[in-house]
Amino acid sequence: MSDDRDDTRRVTRLLRWYPTAWRERYGDEFSVHLEQEFAARSVDFGRTVNIVRKGLVARVADLGLSKEPASEGLARTAIPTSFVLSALIAILALNFWSQAMLRWSSRTYHPIPVSATTGILAVVAALLVLVLAAIVVTLIVSVVRQFIRGRGRPLVGPTILAAGSGAVILYAARGLPRLLGRYGHLFQGGVRWAHPGPAMYGLAAITNDLTNRWVSMWNSGLYGTPTTDTVVNDLVPLAVLVFGVAVALLLRRVDLPAVSERFASTTVALLGALVGLCVITYVAWLEFGGPSGSQTFWPIGPWGSVSYLVFMALVAVLLTRRGVLAKGLGRTSVSR
Repeated sequence: MSDDRDDTRRVTRLLRWYPTAWRERYGDEFSVHLEQEFAARSVDFGRTVNIVRKGLVARVADLGLSKEPASEGLARTAIPTSFVLSALIAILALNFWSQAMLRWSSRTYHPIPVSATTGILAVVAALLVLVLAAIVVTLIVSVVRQFIRGRGRPLVGPTILAAGSGAVILYAARGLPRLLGRYGHLFQGGVRWAHPGPAMYGLAAITNDLTNRWVSMWNSGLYGTPTTDTVVNDLVPLAVLVFGVAVALLLRRVDLPAVSERFASTTVALLGALVGLCVITYVAWLEFGGPSGSQTFWPIGPWGSVSYLVFMALVAVLLTRRGVLAKGLGRTSVSR
C-alpha cells in the first residue's frame, strides 16, 4: 500500500509539468502508463528528464510559442500570449510616437526622411492600438454572452482580475478629459481639434504627458504631485501586464466565435509585423536626425531606450514567427 501511494504521488508530481488542458485530455492514460513504467523499473533518471522536457515543450506549445500542436485551437493559444506581449509594447510604441511627433512639430525644417518615419510611426501606433482594442471588444461581447447563457462561472476570476487592473489603468489616465480641454483652448476659438496638424500635435502632447510617467518606472514624481498618483503611475506597467494576463485567461476559457479561429494566425502575424515596423521606423527616425540633443532618449535615458527597443525587437520576432507557425498549422489541419 505504501508503494502504491508513493507511485501515485510521483505520477501527480510528474503530471504537473504539463499544462492543465493537456492533463485533462491525456492525464488518465498517461498515469496508467507511468504506473506500469514504475512497476517495471522503479527508478530511471533518464525517464524523468524526458517527462520534464516534454512537459515543458507542452507548456510552451500551450502558450502558442512553438511548432508543437497545442492542446487547444490556434485562437486559444497564439492570440492570448500575443495580446499580453503586445499590450506592454503598445505603451512603448505610443511613447516613441509621441516623442517623434513633438520633435517633428517643433522643427522649422522638415527633412523628408524624418517626416516619413514620423508619419509611419503614427500609423503603426494607431493600428496596434486598434487591433488590441478589437480583441478586447470581441472578448467583452463573448464574455457577456456566456454570462447571459448561465455558463460564466469559469470566467468570474479572470473577469475580476481584468476589471481590477483595468480600473488602475483608467485611474492613471483619468486626467485625459482635462488634458483634452486644456489643449483645446491653446488656440483662438478652441478650433485646435478641427485641423489635422494641430490635432495631431495635441494628441502627441497628451500621449507623451501620460506615457512618460509609465515608461520611466519607479520615479519620485514631480514636485507637488500627490504620492497616490506617483504610486499609481509606477504601477501602470504592472497593471497592464495583469490586464493582459487576465484577457489571456478569458480568451482561453470563453466561447469564442468560430470565425476567430480562422483569423487567429493573421491577427498574430499582424501584431508581430506592427511591432517590428515600429522598431525599424523608430531606429530610422533616430538615424535620420529626428531627435535633438540631450532630449533624444528623454525621460528614460539611453540605456532604458535601447533596452526597450531590444525588447520590442524580440517580441516582434516572436510574434511574427508564431503567426507564421500558426498559419502553417492551420493549413495542415484543413488538409487533414
